[in-house]
Amino acid sequence: MVNIPYKTIIDFFRGIVPFDELPQNLLKGLPQEVLIDYFPKETLILEQEGPPCKHLYIIQTGAVEKTVRKEGVDLLLEYTTEGEFFGSASLINGTGPAFDVRTHEDTVCYLLPQAAFDNLMQRHVGFHEFFAIRVAKLAYRLKKAQSGIFAFHGQSDTVVFRSEGYLFSVTASDLIKRKPVTCSPYHEAAFVAKLMAREGVGSVAVVDARNRPIGIVTKSDITNRILAAGKTGSEPARTIMSGPVISVAPRESCFNALLKMANFNCHHICVVLGEVLFGVISQHDLMALQGASPLAVINDIEKQATVSGLGRLVDAMDRTVKGLLSAGVSAKDIAAFISECNDRLTRKIIGLTEKTLREEGLGPPPVPYCWLALGSEGRKEQTLRTDQDNAVIHADPEHGSDENVREYFLRLAREVVSGLEACGFPKCRGGIMASNPRWCQPETVWKKYFSRWINDASPEDLRNCSIFFDFRPLSGAAILAQKLRASLNSNIENNRAFLRHLTTNALYNGPPLGFLRTLVLEKSGDHKDELNLKMSGLVPVVDALRVLSLSVKINATNTLNRLELVNRKQLLSQEMTEDVKEAFSFIMLLRLNHHLMQKEKGTEPTDYLNPRGLPKLQEKSLIEAFHVIRDLQGELEARFPESL
Repeated sequence: MVNIPYKTIIDFFRGIVPFDELPQNLLKGLPQEVLIDYFPKETLILEQEGPPCKHLYIIQTGAVEKTVRKEGVDLLLEYTTEGEFFGSASLINGTGPAFDVRTHEDTVCYLLPQAAFDNLMQRHVGFHEFFAIRVAKLAYRLKKAQSGIFAFHGQSDTVVFRSEGYLFSVTASDLIKRKPVTCSPYHEAAFVAKLMAREGVGSVAVVDARNRPIGIVTKSDITNRILAAGKTGSEPARTIMSGPVISVAPRESCFNALLKMANFNCHHICVVLGEVLFGVISQHDLMALQGASPLAVINDIEKQATVSGLGRLVDAMDRTVKGLLSAGVSAKDIAAFISECNDRLTRKIIGLTEKTLREEGLGPPPVPYCWLALGSEGRKEQTLRTDQDNAVIHADPEHGSDENVREYFLRLAREVVSGLEACGFPKCRGGIMASNPRWCQPETVWKKYFSRWINDASPEDLRNCSIFFDFRPLSGAAILAQKLRASLNSNIENNRAFLRHLTTNALYNGPPLGFLRTLVLEKSGDHKDELNLKMSGLVPVVDALRVLSLSVKINATNTLNRLELVNRKQLLSQEMTEDVKEAFSFIMLLRLNHHLMQKEKGTEPTDYLNPRGLPKLQEKSLIEAFHVIRDLQGELEARFPESL
């Protein structure tokens, strides 16, 4: 055994999570409880499936390696270094160790006996929760770590939501307080109006004989389509109803219901179980639950008649995002809100620009066209106002009208891009914008672009693929985007070797993991001792799932949606799917919070972050997330090796 002064022991544990949260009386008692032992290099401390642990081992100096025997081969799991522990799962579960633990170098450990460990578990909630999470699945640990990232309370410009973010945690069924008021499609409008008055509701669902909703009649329908039209009220409900209905499942979040209402510009939505009507909720129900902030921002965008008016809403969007963060909302839901606002703002600018061009005598668009969102915008993964990535695809013009069509859409694109810039969306430094003539092209040209990139697969082609293959239609004739997607899938099906080239490109950026579970940071320059959250954490996941999705003709572009669909195709295990989901979400939230904190300090948001400035639990979670990403890249490389 080794003798170490009491003060040295206390100071050591004071800097280790979760011992740092212990009250002083428990912390000062640790030197009397712990044992100290020295283990020479290559000492086997714990043996896989051996006797259960009697101590929690905390490394004071040195390092150990964890290996697991599988089919007669020892596989290295990880290295554990100073300030980290091992043996907790065996202590808590009373089972033999799940792996061998052997010293990688001469190592000194503190040994906390089981009785002392159990005592701390019982007497301190934070200590208990930490180790309960530690023995849980990795995906659960990463999910828990996300809840501690943000702290905006008390800041005057932060939107504070009522009910602690219930808009995101309460389901649609939770808002159903009564049976839905219904009528048949053949009931007269006058009967429906009396039914509304008698039941005290603002809408009546129109259902068929099997109680499946086929439409909805609101008070405004009665006013506008009966009274204002001078009709008698004898008209059947099916002639005045709005349909088909927009619906959500009972277990969907209220936020999803809000987004669907916003997408389809409706004030009521049906909650449907299978095909059967379960209830009806309104915008008023959602506003009463959460307060008007998210919905108000979305609605205010629609009310604006000028680009300058849209620009004035940018700060309100930022405040709302901060409120969502402080309410503990998931990365996916926050990204969905940001994308919904950005999409609406872009469509509004496009509409205003088309109006201006008509007023100038250029008329309506000469041929059908579609505004394409690319990159992170195409994936609905923007963090506030990232650089623009967009393009225009239009129908092939008739012979002789090529130049006029080209000039119209380039003028449209330049005005829209300028409008977006005025609203805080910087122009793309690489020129990936619809205002660039190269990215404002007819359908035939776009198909040739994609075919050439897939068949030639030069480094520049592969870079283009990483941006353009995540396209989605944002405004206009979506059929053009759908036909382009079909052409893309067909080209890949005819040239499967392309997927190996794309895999090589996807493996270029890897997680910054070094030896002994350390992080590799920038060694010099403006970002010394920092790492890039986007390039090291998010991009590898986005790139890997793009390859997997394209390999099986998955048309979704959002990374988490792709992950779910890839899992359904059995390309990834359920456990890896859960781990990747939480790792990606953790880094995405960390990055968004980092951007907001930089913005508050008046500095330009960057993706570089010093991980040593994070709380210990978040730093450890970041390392775990990077390990998940490395495993995902390993799966990708095994599926599409460079040579067959």
